[in-house]
Amino acid sequence: MLLVFVVPAFIAGKSNEKGAAPRKVSYGILGLLVLNWVLFLTGFYTLLPTNIADLIFTPLWFVLCAAGVLVTAYEFKNNKGFALPVAGLTTISILFSILASGISKM
Repeated sequence: MLLVFVVPAFIAGKSNEKGAAPRKVSYGILGLLVLNWVLFLTGFYTLLPTNIADLIFTPLWFVLCAAGVLVTAYEFKNNKGFALPVAGLTTISILFSILASGISKM
């Protein structure tokens, strides 16, 4: 997980040019992605009743992934140092949500 944030920052940070500051919405989406992973890894979704967890788990991941793709596309033009870690976390989330969706339909 550390590689998702550190390596892209070094790749994008080679130039001394600073892009525009990320929008507050971009920070919000990144925060929601990280919060979703923290809730998943700590087992928060297992505390919810099964029918509620099944109802919100997969759609929540897909909505956050779509928002992450939009934020990445916008921020890539302005601030690549911020966009690359968001893109990495979004990619991991998309792959996980497809895997979770596939396993849940077995």
